[in-house]
Amino acid sequence: MLTLTNDLVAIGQTATDKADAIAQAVDLLTAAGKIDPRYGASMMGREQVANTFLGNGIAIPHGLPKDRDLIHDTAIAVVQIPAGVDWGSGDRARLVVAIAARSDEHLAVLTNLTDVLGDDAVADKLATTTDVAEIVARLTGQAPANDTATAPATDLGDSFTVTIAGPHGLHARPATALVSLAKGYDADIRLRHGDKVGNAKSLISLLRLGADQGAEVTVSAEGPQAPEALDALRAAFAQGLEDEQDSVDDAPAGPAPVAAALDWEGKTLPGISSSPGYALAPVFQFLREDVSFATDADDPSTEQARLDAALQTAWRQLEALYEDVWKKSGPAKAQIFRAHQEFLGDPEMIEAAAALISQGRSAGFAWNTAVSERADMLSGMPDATLAARAADLRDVGLRVLKQLGEVTGGARLPDQPCILVADDLTPSDTAQLDKALVKGLCTASGGPTSHTSIIARALDIPAVVGAGPAVLDLANGTAALLDGTGGGLVLDPTAADTRHAEAAMNDLVAQRETEARDRFKPAITTDGARVEVVANISDVAEATAAIDAGGEGVGLLRTEFLFVNRDHAPTEDEQVAIYSAMLDAMNGLPIIIRTLDVGGDKEIPYLRMPVEENPFLGTRGIRFCLTHEAIFRTQLRAIFRASARGPVRIMFPMVAMTDELDDALRIAEEVRAEVGAEHAEMGIMIEVPSAVMMAPELARRVDFFSIGTNDLTQYALAMDRMHPTLARKADGLHPAVLRLIDQTVKAAARAGIWVGACGGVAGDPLGARILAGLGLVELSVSIPSIPSVKAELRATSMEDNRALAGRALGCADAAAVRALA
Repeated sequence: MLTLTNDLVAIGQTATDKADAIAQAVDLLTAAGKIDPRYGASMMGREQVANTFLGNGIAIPHGLPKDRDLIHDTAIAVVQIPAGVDWGSGDRARLVVAIAARSDEHLAVLTNLTDVLGDDAVADKLATTTDVAEIVARLTGQAPANDTATAPATDLGDSFTVTIAGPHGLHARPATALVSLAKGYDADIRLRHGDKVGNAKSLISLLRLGADQGAEVTVSAEGPQAPEALDALRAAFAQGLEDEQDSVDDAPAGPAPVAAALDWEGKTLPGISSSPGYALAPVFQFLREDVSFATDADDPSTEQARLDAALQTAWRQLEALYEDVWKKSGPAKAQIFRAHQEFLGDPEMIEAAAALISQGRSAGFAWNTAVSERADMLSGMPDATLAARAADLRDVGLRVLKQLGEVTGGARLPDQPCILVADDLTPSDTAQLDKALVKGLCTASGGPTSHTSIIARALDIPAVVGAGPAVLDLANGTAALLDGTGGGLVLDPTAADTRHAEAAMNDLVAQRETEARDRFKPAITTDGARVEVVANISDVAEATAAIDAGGEGVGLLRTEFLFVNRDHAPTEDEQVAIYSAMLDAMNGLPIIIRTLDVGGDKEIPYLRMPVEENPFLGTRGIRFCLTHEAIFRTQLRAIFRASARGPVRIMFPMVAMTDELDDALRIAEEVRAEVGAEHAEMGIMIEVPSAVMMAPELARRVDFFSIGTNDLTQYALAMDRMHPTLARKADGLHPAVLRLIDQTVKAAARAGIWVGACGGVAGDPLGARILAGLGLVELSVSIPSIPSVKAELRATSMEDNRALAGRALGCADAAAVRALA
């Protein structure tokens, strides 16, 4: 544990400038034998690339990572300058806390500084006291008995008290859910944990509370909707604030005792197991791009507009990342980027940046300063899960900063198979990795609860984190063995090491091959019934991947991907080219193209979508297409033109009434005649209860139904699938949903049309069996699920599946249905 002794504190000093203040701190550290004097130059080097002024008269100069070898022992030194010294940008430092850290022992001091930053009286006292012991006690968390009491934290008008139940406390996911909920009410809402107070609409503010499991928190509010807000938050806490364990519970509890557990002959750099598995490949050092920006600007209004635009661009980028990760790894992993979006809208951070802009700072400088201050605070949190959020905040900060400054260097990504090594990787970095080239990940810092670790597990990339700064000195091309299961990076593995790792990898491959070896065989049950298993896709690459995974076609092409990350709608020719490429990739297998499905939680700003009080019950799906007929007709023309390349079926989303379908079919037939295309099968998605009730009438108008189990579930159960507390209950295997599906299939059978499904239930092995038993003949699932779903169906009889479905229809809730497995 790091100790701060009296000989490392100098009080009542004066300094001519920042360099003089840092030099005084370096002298203290050098005299104590903690550093090589050259580390002072490294501290000044840091000042050229980062702002080390935290606020409230406190600065934390520290050196560059590359110079850690100049540190003999981790230590801090404190120089008190009562009159203050100019730290640049108009800031004056009165307490200079110089940090020389080889690892993370100094974080406890940063945690205590976080408390001081929020208390003007304490900060002023430390800057003027003549008692060295008082500074030592405050920064080591042992305040002296005669410490002046600060004003107690206060609550707002109405309140309630709750105990945090989640195993990881108020970490990012529940805090994000709480912020999202709080922002929906016209009220000031506050959380108090002991003497710390947080703004319920600020994610950073809530994370700084450090409320772990068992912590008692007081929630208070005042304002026009205070009673409603407190009722909603009380219910949210009671239901767990979406603190789903899959976000962190698959992470190891702590560092693996590598030396004892692993018997590698090569030199092993111990770390923490983050994602299991093994990799044998050369090292590749990851470098992130740099961003430069001006410090000052002449026109505050222009700079504020630039920041606002950059925030909006970053929000759209995160939305696209959310959609991409959601498709590949599911909503739990994608939720990381929802938390990032909350950082973007954090009121305290935006206000801090705006204040600097009003003082004549550039948008880039203001934003970087606001982010850096808060990231430093988070990194000092004693809870590892909360401290890991600092990397997420810096990731968000860099995303915005790229819009405000000049990007230099460019991110270096590998072009050959490798073990990727980095100081740390942000979720955005990890999401863009090519799994075919990145065989393993090893980071110097980070932890198993970081969002990067979560995504690495989702991508099934072996990973080790927290391996220490020594990994950053490894030369590219160094032969290495990554043990993601035990937690270590083995350098120059011996022949025996290689044999051991290869055997372990072969066992893992054999297990997966057993599941996938029959993926090209049709899903024919043991009594001869066939169910087509097809894929949900969003681009050309996924069309090819779907075939490779054993898909028998495409049951859902989400065309929204053509419309996002651009400032105008795609042209007809652009769409024709994309649809044609997909049909070519399918090589004669059928593809169902869903017309543009936006609205609800899918927003495309340039389409001028209306601002609605409840967009899920507004102009979305087919309603949007009918009110934006030019866009609708352009897309239909492109689909019909491309249909000459292969079998196309067209599907309309969110049909609720027969007149909507009639209008859509009329327009489609007009467009088909204009193009001169052959007739195509026409279908609709069954996603709302009214479509189920009107299924007999709708079935007479189309060739097929495809049940969107995700939306049907949320509308049937009146539970928004993104709701912070209800989402976990929105289970597509609830008997209410299954009975709606059963009713739909029976109506379709009477009309002589077929029924498929393209929601999450179809990719669940139990769900696939129940849907097949209810009479669905096509299941459209995520690409990775294709082999397992086909194998599940081949191992069962349709007679057993029908019996299973019958029992499921008679259950009282989703838990009872899942218990049937």
